[in-house]
This record gives sequence, structure tokens and C-alpha cells, in this order.
Amino acid sequence: MTTLPSASLPRFGPLWVTWRQHRFALLCTVLLLLGLAAMLVYGGLDARDTSNQLGLDKCTSFTPGTRCDKLSIQFNGQYQTPHLLLIFLLVLPAALGAFVGGPTVARELETGTFRFAWTQGAGRTRWLVTKLAVLALALAAAGAAFGPAFKYWDAPFVRVLPTGFGSYLEFEFGGLVFPAQTVLGFAIGAFAGVLARRVIVGIGAAFVVTFGLNLLTVFFLRPHYLPAKTTTSRIGSGDWGVGTSYLSPSGSAVSGPESHQLYVQFQAASANRPDATFRGWLAARHYQIVTHYHPSGRFWTFQAIEAGWMLALAAVLAAATVWLVRRRTA
Repeated sequence: MTTLPSASLPRFGPLWVTWRQHRFALLCTVLLLLGLAAMLVYGGLDARDTSNQLGLDKCTSFTPGTRCDKLSIQFNGQYQTPHLLLIFLLVLPAALGAFVGGPTVARELETGTFRFAWTQGAGRTRWLVTKLAVLALALAAAGAAFGPAFKYWDAPFVRVLPTGFGSYLEFEFGGLVFPAQTVLGFAIGAFAGVLARRVIVGIGAAFVVTFGLNLLTVFFLRPHYLPAKTTTSRIGSGDWGVGTSYLSPSGSAVSGPESHQLYVQFQAASANRPDATFRGWLAARHYQIVTHYHPSGRFWTFQAIEAGWMLALAAVLAAATVWLVRRRTA
């Protein structure tokens, strides 16, 4: 049995116990992220070499139909499979949060060791607060350190084919959101583990709820953090387009069925004209396309909003977990 200097136990005892109990999960998390980061850095180096070989490094613009535009399409086509494989990164916050958070308290409750742990000098509140704080900070730090590796890999693709700051992977891993999602998943796991008193249930519930909440955020909540702006011109390469509508020659809004019928007419009229564009076809008939978008300058505002409410929800769940544990009797 490992012994501790008695002088250090009162101050650092809960911290040391947290490390001893959860070092395997933390080390696995770090090793997983290090492995993924190494793969991303290697992929980023390879993508840069390919870009230079194609001559994309000499391109300053990628106007549709130009040589640089065709090269950019070829470049992205070569890396389509790696892009598809990286979609699994979207489950990473839920998986990490569930893996670390599910057993945090549930293991003690399931095995009955809480009867010993909660009667020590630190007390159950200090014991649990230390666990939650240390593990949440560790996950946040690991998630933040992973972000630069993803951005390094993604930079060549964003340069030649900008998708706007709302693109899923770029937004998830390009700022504050990934660490916040992981901490939220951890808090959900810890709370679910206390409710269920079972490790497996805590892990499963944390994964399902966190992943479902992330999908809900991506597809329904995120585009509405701020009112979208509108323009009849093309948006900038870093802007995030969230929708389009149409204005008739008289200036009135075109309904959904009418806009669909217009597109059907465009396809029929341009069947033998591969260079024709819907925007140009509409302009010739005095229709206008209205693009609803968020300007690129809102990136960090959206990051702060999303990370803020996620961390606030995580704090509420952590407080609820502490409250539930305090109500448990040995």
C-alpha cells in the first residue's frame, strides 16, 4: 500500500486520490488525443506537399471556372476520404466526457466504497468537488491542446475551398467549443452516474445525451445565436451562409414552391450549357437571390456564446451532482 507524508495529506489528499482513481482514464484520453493530433499533423504536412505540387501555393484567388478553381477541386477530391473519416471526430466530445464522467461517482456507489471514502477527513463535499474540478480542468486542457493540431491539418483546405466559419468540423475544433463540449459531457456523465448508481448506465447516458445535444446545437440552435444579416451580393469566403430566399422582379418575396419551380425551369433551360449558373439565370430575368449569413467577424462571438452556455449547464449539473451526493447516506 502506498503511503503519503502526513503533512501533505490534509491539503493534497483529495487531489492525490483523484489522480490515483482516474489516472487510467486521463492517460487514455491524453494518449488518444496525442495519437489523433499526430495523425492530423502528418496529414497536414502531406496536404501542404500536394498543394505545392499542384501549384496552389501560387494561386491568389479561386474564381469559379479558372485554372486555380479547377486545381482546388482536384486537390479536395484527393482528400475526400480523409475528410469523411474525420466526421467521427464529432462524437469525440461525447465519448471522452462519457468515458471519464460516467465512473466518477458511480463506481464508488456501485462498489460500495463510498462508505469508506465519505467518512475520511476530507468529507464527501470536498472529495467530490475536487474530483469534478480536477477532471473537468484536465479534459478542458486536453481539448484545448488538440485544437491547434486540427487547425494545422485544416488550413490547406480552408484556403482553397472556404466553407464559412459555421462549417461543422472547423467550428467544433477551431476554438472554445470542443473543450466546452467535453466538459459538458463529463458533467452529464457524473450526474447520470449518481442517478443510476451504475457505471455502464452513466457512460451510456452521457454519450447519448451529449451527442444528441451536440447534434441539436449544430443543426438547430447554433445558427440562431444572433440574427442573420442579408445581402443580394456574394458573401465573403469566411462568412457563414445559413439560408437563401428570392425576390421577384417586383420586389416581393418568392414562395418556396415558386422558387423550386424557378430552379426546375433553370435546369431545363441550361441542360446544354454547363457554364450557366442559377444566379446568372435569375439575374437575366430580374430576380434576386437574398443570402442570409453571419459575417466572419462573428466567429469568436459565436464560440463564446456556445462555450458559455455549455459551461454554465455543466456547472449546474456539477452542483446538482454535489447536492445529490450530499443527500446520500452511508
